[in-house]
Amino acid sequence: EHGLIMEAPKFPLKEGRYLVTGGRMVTTGLTIDRNGRWKLDEGTLCDVTHLPCRAARYQPTVAEGQSTVVNAKMVASPLAANRKDFPVVPGAVMPEVEGCNKQDYAVLFVVGKAS
Repeated sequence: EHGLIMEAPKFPLKEGRYLVTGGRMVTTGLTIDRNGRWKLDEGTLCDVTHLPCRAARYQPTVAEGQSTVVNAKMVASPLAANRKDFPVVPGAVMPEVEGCNKQDYAVLFVVGKAS
């Protein structure tokens, strides 16, 4: 949300039961099955999403072997993001970056894991 390039999180979460929250009103169980499907015990994804935080994964759309430097400007990289687009307004989607595909992610806090 602040335009920082962060360490990639470990995805996907392993099969199991987790306790999750968005740090607001709802804390609930999350079950992830072996196929990666998930289900909350109660509430919606929005209920357990930490709304002030957003994240996105940016991946180059250029074909392998093509240059990512055009007119002495870096493209197809998060480094090409317009710094004026940050910080992102709460509730807004992450900005597009020229030459990149974008996958938005919800941020939630895993506060426990069943053993």
